[in-house]
Amino acid sequence: MNMKPKAKWLGAALLALTGLAAGRAEAGQGTSSYLYIDVTITRTVSVSINSVGASTQNVTWNGQTALAAASIASVDNDSGFFSEGWKLDTTQYSADASNGATGWTIGSAPGLETVELQAVFVSATGGCPLATGTEWTNALIAPALTTTLQQYGPSNLFADSTWGSGGANAEPSNTTTNQMIAGGSRGLCWRLGMPTSTGLTDNQLVPVIVTAF
Repeated sequence: MNMKPKAKWLGAALLALTGLAAGRAEAGQGTSSYLYIDVTITRTVSVSINSVGASTQNVTWNGQTALAAASIASVDNDSGFFSEGWKLDTTQYSADASNGATGWTIGSAPGLETVELQAVFVSATGGCPLATGTEWTNALIAPALTTTLQQYGPSNLFADSTWGSGGANAEPSNTTTNQMIAGGSRGLCWRLGMPTSTGLTDNQLVPVIVTAF
């Protein structure tokens, strides 16, 4: 008669001890703590043309309706480790090479004392298209440059995929973000639609401006 209550008591004691052990194990885990590493990125984007900040290509005008680059200018993302986008624009006027005086108007079509400036990116080894190339008549690829920044990349803007070894090599490295990877390089080609008439005789500087962002 006494065995049954004793067994019940021992069973209850074992359950109590088991519960105590479980409680101790859970308490031993404690709470979680975190150390966050907050990385501050100092973004300095940079672009160079022919490995310098300003480069000049010389061309002679003998009355042609249009002039085009005879060789590519190398445009490079020299920021070190940042991907970056590129935008193109120009100034309102050309400048006298000797004294900086205002020269031709840079407009949307050639005219009296007015030039039309266009530019495209190509493969860094693909050379440049002729002034008569079909890309220059396609405003979706080579619109006239103005004082308004236009981004290289979206919908293949400024990417001359039809010339030479162009294709993907003429597009930004990342066609989703339209960015060039660090160290990425593209060839830059240009075309000038020349004035229908001019009274200027001094050399004129017509700038293609590439801005990293």
